[in-house]
Amino acid sequence: MTAQMTVDPAQIEELMGKLLNDLAATAGLQMTHIGIKTGLWKAMSGGGWLTPADVSTRSGVAQPYAREWLKHQAASGYVDYDPQTGRFALPPAAAAVLADDVQSGIVGGFASMLTAMAGDNTMVEEAFRSGGGVGWHQRSAQHWHGMDLATRAEVVPALVSEWIPALDGVADKLRTGASVADIGCGYGAPLIGLAQAYPNSRCTGFDYHDASIAQARKAAAAAGVADRVMFDVADAAAYPGARYDLVLFVDTFHDLGDPLGALRHTREALAEDGAVLLVEFAAADRLEDNLTPMGRLFYASSALVCTPNALSQGAADPLGTAPGPARLTEVAREAGFTSISRVDVEAPFNLLLELRG
Repeated sequence: MTAQMTVDPAQIEELMGKLLNDLAATAGLQMTHIGIKTGLWKAMSGGGWLTPADVSTRSGVAQPYAREWLKHQAASGYVDYDPQTGRFALPPAAAAVLADDVQSGIVGGFASMLTAMAGDNTMVEEAFRSGGGVGWHQRSAQHWHGMDLATRAEVVPALVSEWIPALDGVADKLRTGASVADIGCGYGAPLIGLAQAYPNSRCTGFDYHDASIAQARKAAAAAGVADRVMFDVADAAAYPGARYDLVLFVDTFHDLGDPLGALRHTREALAEDGAVLLVEFAAADRLEDNLTPMGRLFYASSALVCTPNALSQGAADPLGTAPGPARLTEVAREAGFTSISRVDVEAPFNLLLELRG
């Protein structure tokens, strides 16, 4: 016999409130994304106080949809509403992010990935039961495109303007002409941005995913840097070449099936005074310090995308999306790196480590 559990109704109400917030946030992200794709945010930017009819005219969105979209954004707190006039206004901070082509890519990218992930959940659910993996190659093109959008918005500007200059002597080498590798390069946006900023350097991106490599080559050609940026299909623990002055792992290290093997191989491939820039998500070492909205995103991404990807590549004990600096340092030391330092830059979403032999 088991005693019947008594639950405080107030606790149930509190839990239902949390679930309601999650449901509203999930729907809200789609509404925010459709505002980006249909030009609603841009239509409001700089327009002052607008009626739904004004927003409809400025955006080309049918008025009933513009009206309901505005109501939703007012309820979400992204748009100001004046009940006396029935007009809406876009605050400057929201305009700076959501009406900006680059910054809005973060929202658009994650919205695309989350939409694609919902379609992939059948595979992930089976993997939960079997212990198997779901590789990047098994995801939809919408997922790959979403990651590229977010990378272009968040990573590329910071890499060129802040991260590289913060590394000891690396920017000078790149200006003179250095050899760079990017491991897990995806669609190649970071390397293309680097090549545009440092035209004397030669860059090579490696990824196991042939479809991403094909897209990266097209992107390099479109950007006019294909003569100095190459992309090849290769394993992270066995990519070709040696004497790289700089090796990048940009939000990819935790996805690898053999991260230790990848770092050991990278140490052998580095020039004598070469450096590794290891970019990971800005998680703390302890779970209790990650019990935050950002931590929720990290652990959801880990269970739904990153851990399945690592398992698909043969990982026995995946790092997960949020390993934290102590675990990353431990792996780097085991791989033979003797100098491991945290890069002193402002990076709200990322943790940056500089590794040297």
